[in-house]
Amino acid sequence: MKKNVVFWVGVKNETYSEKYGGWEWLDISRKTWEYWCKKNDVIFFPFEKPIENDLKQFRINWQKALFVFDELDQQKIEYDQIYLVDGMNMIKWDTPNVFELTDQKFVGWRDVDNMKWTHDSIMGYKDFFNGFELDRTKYISSGLIIFNESHKKIFESLKHLYYDNVDTFCKLQDEIVKKGTEQTPLNYWLQINNVEIKTDLPVSFKLTHLHRKEMFGYNWQLNESIIPYFIKYGYIWNFSGFAKDQRSKIMKQTWDIVKHHYDDNFILNRLKTKQENKNTTSGKFKEDIYRIFSDPKYKEMTMLELGCHMGNTTRLYAECFNKVIAVEKSEHNLSIAKETCSDVDNVEFILSDVYDPNFNLPKADIVHIDAGHTYEHVVYDIDRCVEQLNNPIIIMDDYGHEMLVVRDAIDTKLNEGKLVLHTYIGEDKGYMASNNKVFIGREGMICNV
Repeated sequence: MKKNVVFWVGVKNETYSEKYGGWEWLDISRKTWEYWCKKNDVIFFPFEKPIENDLKQFRINWQKALFVFDELDQQKIEYDQIYLVDGMNMIKWDTPNVFELTDQKFVGWRDVDNMKWTHDSIMGYKDFFNGFELDRTKYISSGLIIFNESHKKIFESLKHLYYDNVDTFCKLQDEIVKKGTEQTPLNYWLQINNVEIKTDLPVSFKLTHLHRKEMFGYNWQLNESIIPYFIKYGYIWNFSGFAKDQRSKIMKQTWDIVKHHYDDNFILNRLKTKQENKNTTSGKFKEDIYRIFSDPKYKEMTMLELGCHMGNTTRLYAECFNKVIAVEKSEHNLSIAKETCSDVDNVEFILSDVYDPNFNLPKADIVHIDAGHTYEHVVYDIDRCVEQLNNPIIIMDDYGHEMLVVRDAIDTKLNEGKLVLHTYIGEDKGYMASNNKVFIGREGMICNV
């Protein structure tokens, strides 16, 4: 079965180690791309050993383009689309699957960061390509491109072109033009051969020259999260445009901010459970929630949490849904919940008693009911969610609590036909919480209306 491939370029040429301030930045880049590939069922293919040992005649940027198909074929990889990625790029942990946006075309992002550099490079190679008038509006960066098997002949012909003219290319790039390596020749070759290039993918999939775009800042005036703009709003972070020996330092600082997101269990490992705090959900409850609702189909939905306490389950929901509305009546608890969720910006906190007559139920697709724990409160919460929301999914906690209050209320609604059991979640009968209360049944359940 054919699969999509990330062809990640991370050759460590020791000749340039000092120039680049070491190679820690490559290690950081690799971690992010490996994680993303695993998450999206994409083959991660690291290109770390050059094919040609003469790295002056065959610079790594040239080798990635000349040998990408050879390398995949040699490893007998059945590829669909290929994402050629330079190691100066980091990918955000929750980046959408870009392969689904390509329309099976050659995809690139326009290079508009340094127009003089681009102009000089194009003019410098023009004579070699017999005066061909290159369309600058379609000039793309070669650091991130996507293509497929239909483009194999283009890359093979480019390889022949390079081998036939290797000395000329080296003289142009090292002595005459001095503006890049394979990028401009690749642009000429694509246009000369009438390759359709898709350049309309969002810029968030390739954020470059971050400092020039003031993407390292945040809006302090709005008292919002201090997470830098490029992390909040970008998917692919390209660390170019500043001194190369600073790349490791800057990427390390970025990694220190985001690295916890690249642990498959990071969110589960950092949140308190019912064994630590009786008023939150168990670790198993959280694991089940994450397993079920991390499905991409829920990513655009809104979650309403009635009774968020100190935000330990709220923070988990922030990973799964587009927006979380967390309601809590205790000002003290709410302040802690805000701290628990301080690293995300998709949670709206509401200080209110959900049973206050002035409280209006916000619109939501999914509701976690965990407010009042009397029979009347639980019944009331279920009834108004069923009546006021559009077929919401309802998550219930404390179904297996020994007091039986929540269980009795839910069973009433199940018997009335207002709720339909979807699945049980959380710990089972016999589980002991931090207050020494022992469950007499499953901790929670997910219901449909």
